[in-house]
Amino acid sequence: MSLPASPTPNPTVPAGPSIEIRSSRLWALIRGRFTEFLFPGHLSADRLGISLVKVGFWLTPWTRQDEHLPMSHLAEVTHERGLIWDSISIESSGGLNPLAVEGLPKGAAKRFVDQVRAWMNG
Repeated sequence: MSLPASPTPNPTVPAGPSIEIRSSRLWALIRGRFTEFLFPGHLSADRLGISLVKVGFWLTPWTRQDEHLPMSHLAEVTHERGLIWDSISIESSGGLNPLAVEGLPKGAAKRFVDQVRAWMNG
């Protein structure tokens, strides 16, 4: 007699609505960040967690930084407002290496932070 297998998450089950935000190419151009001009960093979130994708150097775009933080490990979402562009920093419950993106459009950054906080609290 065999024991029933433990339930595993089904990858075909959608995580519900998602939201995505990318850094501004104009911001990268003004700041002289050529890599971020070609490959803007972006955050995406759904009810399961938050993902960050950043390219480290424009000559090697295949060596990019892909990080995922499950929603259950989120400790804090920090929204730093600037004059023209904003930045978002997301800290895990461990406190090491927060997910951060700079040069975000103001309205999109506010919507992203509000939605992530609603998922954290709900």
